[in-house]
Amino acid sequence: MNIFVNDEETRIEPGQTLASLLADLTGGRPVAVAVNDTVIRQDEWPDYRLQEQDRVLVIAPVQGG
Repeated sequence: MNIFVNDEETRIEPGQTLASLLADLTGGRPVAVAVNDTVIRQDEWPDYRLQEQDRVLVIAPVQGG
């Protein structure tokens, strides 16, 4: 199954959750996530099943000033 992560096509297993995808991508670092332009709260990640052609935007916080 193919999805897009930050506009890059990515192959995942059917039924993969957002939590498992993010664990692979971020190694547990804090991030904000939107799927198809909708922000998904962290407490929803374990049950959120990704679908073919979903567009996932992962944003890591940065410090600055």
